Order: sequence, then C-alpha cells, then structure tokens
Amino acid sequence: LRCDGRGRRSAPDARCRRNYTNDVELDECGKCHVGRYMPMMEGAFAGMFEQMGVPNAQQQATDLVNAGIDCLICHAENYRSVPDKPNMQVSVRATDEAPSPTATGDARLARDDTDFDGDGAPDPLLDMDGDGVADTPLMYDADGDGAPDTPWPTVAQDRSFQAVSSIGETNDETCLRCHEHARTGYKRGTLFREGHDIHATSDAVAALGGGEHRHCVACHTASHHKFVRGDLVGGDLMASDYEVGSAENQLTCESCHDASALPGIYHKTFHTDVIACETCHIPYATGTTYSLYGHGGQLNFGRNEQGMDTKLITADHYMTDLADEDVETDWQAFRLRPTLMWFDGRVSFLAQSLSVRGTPGAKITPFKPMANGMVFDARFFDGVMTSNAAMDGAYQYNAYSMYRFQAGGSNADIFAALDFLDLTPDEARSVTLNDFFSDNPDRQAMALMQIFPNMLLFEKTTYGYVRYIVGANQPWARDELGQIAPGQHFVFDMLAAANAGLRKLQGFNAPMGLPADYEWYPPLESTDQLITMKVPDGTLIKMFLGMQGMNLPADQQPAFFNAIASYPAFSNGITLGGHGVRPKEEALGAGVSCVDCHASGGALDHPVPVTQTVARDVPGMGTLEFPLYRWRYYNIHALTDLGVTTNDEDIAAGLVNIDVAGDANYVRDSENTIVVNYMNPAGEGSFRLPDHPDALAGTGLSAGDLIAGGGSWMPVLEPVVDYVPNYQILGYTKNEILFLDDQ
Repeated sequence: LRCDGRGRRSAPDARCRRNYTNDVELDECGKCHVGRYMPMMEGAFAGMFEQMGVPNAQQQATDLVNAGIDCLICHAENYRSVPDKPNMQVSVRATDEAPSPTATGDARLARDDTDFDGDGAPDPLLDMDGDGVADTPLMYDADGDGAPDTPWPTVAQDRSFQAVSSIGETNDETCLRCHEHARTGYKRGTLFREGHDIHATSDAVAALGGGEHRHCVACHTASHHKFVRGDLVGGDLMASDYEVGSAENQLTCESCHDASALPGIYHKTFHTDVIACETCHIPYATGTTYSLYGHGGQLNFGRNEQGMDTKLITADHYMTDLADEDVETDWQAFRLRPTLMWFDGRVSFLAQSLSVRGTPGAKITPFKPMANGMVFDARFFDGVMTSNAAMDGAYQYNAYSMYRFQAGGSNADIFAALDFLDLTPDEARSVTLNDFFSDNPDRQAMALMQIFPNMLLFEKTTYGYVRYIVGANQPWARDELGQIAPGQHFVFDMLAAANAGLRKLQGFNAPMGLPADYEWYPPLESTDQLITMKVPDGTLIKMFLGMQGMNLPADQQPAFFNAIASYPAFSNGITLGGHGVRPKEEALGAGVSCVDCHASGGALDHPVPVTQTVARDVPGMGTLEFPLYRWRYYNIHALTDLGVTTNDEDIAAGLVNIDVAGDANYVRDSENTIVVNYMNPAGEGSFRLPDHPDALAGTGLSAGDLIAGGGSWMPVLEPVVDYVPNYQILGYTKNEILFLDDQ
C-alpha cells in the first residue's frame, strides 16, 4: 500500500501488487523488510481473524506481527542471508558464506513459509481454542476452492546463536543490508559510500552518530525504535515513524548547516529561499527510470541526455562484488540529471508533487525520474459501464476501471474489514466524479479510480521473471546466478499471471464469509484484454491541480495555470533525498560558475518529457486535456540478449552503446496516435489493439511478429511527449534563466 505522507494508507500500490509472490528466486518486499509481515498486515489479520472466529482476534494479530519483527537484521554484526537450518527454499544465488547483502543486493535469500523451526511442517501460530497456546498454523487458500491449503509465505530470518551473540548497536553496515539497493538505481540512485557522499566517511559525522561506522544515525536519529526521516523525502511508498509535519520528524540540511553563514553567491537568500540544498549538492542520480512488465518479458531502462528512457539497464548492473571500482562503473554507466520540480513536502493521492511556482514554502528540488510500464485491463477502452450505489443506483462508471476492483460487489466490505480502506464501504460505493472537488483525499482517490483502467494484480510467481532473474518453476535456461541465458525464445505469460493473481485473492473469500467462487474482478480470457501502459503521463495530476486552481481568485488563476502547463511526465514523487551529497568542488556553481545553471546546456536547461495533449469539453467539468499515446514495440529477445552480454564497465568507458533510441533492431513506433480520453475512452474511436493494421502502421511489423503471434516484439502503449527545458517545467521563461547565453 502507498502511504499518503500522513501515515495513512491509500490505494494498493502497483509495487506491492507485484510483490505478492512465493518464489525464492524473485524479489519482494520481505527480502529486506524488517518483519515477516508488512505492518499493514496487522489490521488485515485482525479483520480476517475476526471473521474466522479466532479468539482475541486483534491481540493475536498484533502478537503475530510483532513476533515477526527481525531485530537481528539491524543489530547483529553476523547475519546470514540464508540461515543455517533445514527444510527451506534457497535461491540458486546463495553462496556458502551467505553474506547479507548478497551480490544482487538482497538482504535475505531463503524462504521458510512459517516453518520457523525447520522441522518440515508449518509452525502453529494461531490459538483457536483460547487456552493461550498456539495450536493452528497460518494457512491460506491458494487455489480458490474455499479450503486453506498453503502455509503463509514468509522469508527466512537468521535467528541463530551466531547472530544473537553478535548483537550490538546499529551501524552503517547493518543499515546498508537493505538500503544498498540504491546502488542499482532501483529508486533514488544516490549512494551513501566513499566517493559519493561526503558524510559517509566524515569523522565529525560519525562522532555525532556515536562513533566509528555510525554515520547513518547521525542524521537519522532513533528513539524507541522510531527514526527521524524528514518531511521532504517524497511520497513514493513513504512511511514515516513520526507524523509528517511534526516537530519530531524535522530533518534537513539546515539541521546541521547554517546556510546564512556559508560563503559564496550561491548561499545568498535569493537562492536558498527558493532552491533546496540538494539541488546543487546532489546534481546527479543513476539507474532505472523506466521499468516495464508485459506479456512476454520485463525490461528496465535508464534516461539518456536527451530525456529519453532508452538506455537498456544490463544484467551486470544488478550484480556487484561491492568493490569501489565495480560500484563506480555501475553508477557512471547510467548517470543522469534529476528532474527539478517545486516541492513543499506535500504529495497528492497520485504520489506527485502538489507544488508549483508561487506555492508558499516550496523550493526547487531534485526528483528521480520514474516511469512504470504497468499491466492494465484493455477492456476499459470498450467503454462498458456499470453502476454503484450513488444516485440510488443510477450512477454509472467504467466497468473495467480501478474503482471496480476497489469498490465493486463486496470488495469494499473486504478491504474495509482488512483495514485497507479509509472510507466506509457505503462511502466507497457512493463515490462519483463530483468527488474530484471534494476536500477528502480518499474520496478524490476513489473518483480518480473511476476514470483510470484497472491495474491488473498479477502473480509474480506464475509470471516468473524480473530484472533478468528467472523464477524457480520456469523452463527457460538460467546461469549459476539464476539469470536468463541468452539466445532463448522465451515467453513469460502475463495472462496466466493476471488470472492467477485474481484466483489467489479468492483465498480471502472463506475467511471473510464469502462464497468460495466469489470473483473479485472479472477474469481475463485472452492476451488482447491486457495491455502495458507507460505511466504516469502527467495529465491526471494536471487535471487535479487545474480543478483546484479554479477555486483561486480570478487574478491568481493565469499565473497558476501557466505554472502547471508543463507538468512533467514520469515523475512520481521520489526526491533524491539527502544521500549522494558531492564534495563542494562538484556542486553546481562550484568556483562561482553560474553557467552550470544559467546558460544553455546547464542543469536548468536539460530536456524533460511532457506529454502531448488534446482538449476535450467534458460536461460539468469544462475543458480538460487528455494525453496522446502511441504503440511502441520492443524486441524483447534481442534486448534481453543485449542486456545479458554487456558489461557496465564497457558502457562507462564508451566502448559499447546500449541506448536503443531510434534503433529499429530493438524498438519501433506506430505512426498513428491514440487519444486516451479517461472520461470517455470509447468515444474517441482511436484506440486500436497492438496487432491492428492501424497500430502496426509504420513499424514494418505484422501481427505474427508480435509476442502474441509467436514473434519477438512486445507492445507497450506509451505517451507521445515533447522534450522541454527544465526551466519551463518550473514555470520560468528562457530569459529569466539563461541570461548568461549572451555573455
């Protein structure tokens, strides 16, 4: 689930949907998360146990989650990614030494699925007769027949004597067991290590943290297991121990550094009042800017200097020996400039910044560009409507929208009972598009879901592939590290995975008192009922901000609408945070070089994608802008071979080129566009499935060349974008920013 920055849950997030897996070879939250169960599962267990008639349901749920907390992953000097016990599923990537983190950045690499003592049977975890002694294992219904048949999936924790006997204070190494995944640029791509962050080796910082190897906790101080995170980190999967906005959660550069006492023109208030410290001192990030899943396979790309997400991330990028040279070449191979946006700490239900030029307290802040190729229900574009409880049942919404999954049938009751819904079931079922204008963010989120295609909950174990790693039950050849071997005509089946995800949800039916055959959402019948779309395209947040802008005084509206006109595509609320702080000699403007920002080619001039739109009149809402998309086709087999046979060292040295922009051997674009009118998708008449002749026009491909037809090309529906200078994103004109061009 995504937290909204105030500690509350909102709609199930796509990453958590993808992480619903029980395959030891594939990544998931549990391989790093400090608990056997995610924190939100306490409420879910309590609701489920209550329906099952478990005595003291809430207390048992609390005890279950608390007992699963892995204290040792943070406090043990000696911690193995694979515990020394029998009857586990162990990844092929595990080594005899079992270091944590591993070469692939995993903190843990084995599963015990509630068999904590290793005797080959799931442990009793529930007290069903109320005598205070656990007597029943925690099981779920995996096949949807109404009978629990499968132990609850859990990742194995090292609770050995060796680990317990090495308990001590947390230190940099224990923090990086999980946070080392920043090395691959999976999220922020800013590193906390020598050569990348001046704080990582500072004796003064370590002293603030309590001694050697205590740099992390110098800033992220802890009290009673609550860490200070800071308000300005961003909204993506943000969970904060302290209430955002509270005095306890405040953490900025100014917590230690007094900007007014620092020398140089760049520290004058006309800069520091509007520019976050990180903008100049963390000038680069690295790694993935576009991760996509589809019927056929999964790909990851980084961003090139032209603002295109077309640099293929290699398999080598996800492997390291943790030596400085290897980490450095991985980082350099996919180095990129961040997108600079206004930010005041607030994010919308879309996890995107709510600030624009002129927002009080907002500063120009570096964001990691992030796009996702998510799998959606193509039936949304048919325009079939269904009803909810609003207007006495007369209100209609799209039958294949995200809202159908959240509130259709008994789903709202289930999500409420599982504590996954902040509205009551009746409130959720009464939402209309008028709730776009509500001051309740939960109603706003539900209204948004009514005009957005349903993001399909696919089961990753069935899909069996991510970042070149092949699942345990897949037929495709793997090397000794579990990576896919080159030269294979693989097809990873998204249709089967999507339907498996729906069947797995039916495992909640019996505990929630529903018929075993209750369907949470209509199953898919063919591959042409699912599509991969690149999101976010930026238009929905512009729509939302535009509606808010209509409430401003008339004299303030022109400036506001000008400020949101170029809201960027593919930026979903991930700031660069406070890591990756370069030495002052490498900061923007070092040596009083104003051209770093105020001349062509500088940080404020680099290109950022903005989605092209068309205007449509919408009854009751005025004129709204909707995005243009087009089909892009990826040669999934050729790209995968390129990714597994290329080293980052050669990329960083300029010996090979993995930027596939314009290379027809790897990627081809349709010459026709599609208007994605979220309000009336069928009314446009421009949507075509990817094997339609209109969609294939200009590609030189036929339907038989596509994955679904037995070929190699995987279709993805992507926004048509313009590349505009970053200063335009911020609401500035060229003359305001690039005033040194003529000097």
